[in-house]
Amino acid sequence: MEVLKFTSLLVNKSDNMHKVSRAIVLFFVISNFVLAEKEASAQKFGHIDSGYILSKMPEYSEKKKEIEDLHKEYDKVVRSLQNEAEKMRAELRAKEILFTPEMIKEKQKEIDLKEQEALNKSTELFGYDGLIYKKQNELLRPLLQKMSEATEIVSRKHNLDYMLDKAADVSIIYSNPEHDYTEFVLEELELLKKKN
Repeated sequence: MEVLKFTSLLVNKSDNMHKVSRAIVLFFVISNFVLAEKEASAQKFGHIDSGYILSKMPEYSEKKKEIEDLHKEYDKVVRSLQNEAEKMRAELRAKEILFTPEMIKEKQKEIDLKEQEALNKSTELFGYDGLIYKKQNELLRPLLQKMSEATEIVSRKHNLDYMLDKAADVSIIYSNPEHDYTEFVLEELELLKKKN
């Protein structure tokens, strides 16, 4: 408010002062933008490596093994259907000369149905929102929740505005180790002895 009074007084002076007052007003406007920019850049950032934190959690290796076993089991189911379709195709090729054109079309239709069944099963198990991803989410959610809560506590303790994850799809080209809070999160999760 005082800046406005001061500038209005300067503007009301003589013509020579008019040019000077414009410069002063411009200076104050630019200063305000510079100060506002400095305030905006004062936000504090930190980063963690969630992959490293998860690897330090004893429960994670158990859950990871369970997911891998389930993945192998689901893969066997899909491969079995694919193998059946391939076996049917090989059988058709071997006996093709014995079949009429209608029989060949019928056999080809059966093969196409088997291949579609294999594709549908693969999508059901491994596709977007497939069973394997639902199970993975179900198994890892409690661990990720614990890590998230610990990260929030660390962020609040260190007055951070943002916490980034190096293991996520955020592209961090360089990060100063000074801003790495991974060890603090591990301490909060009691997976590392606290530093004194």
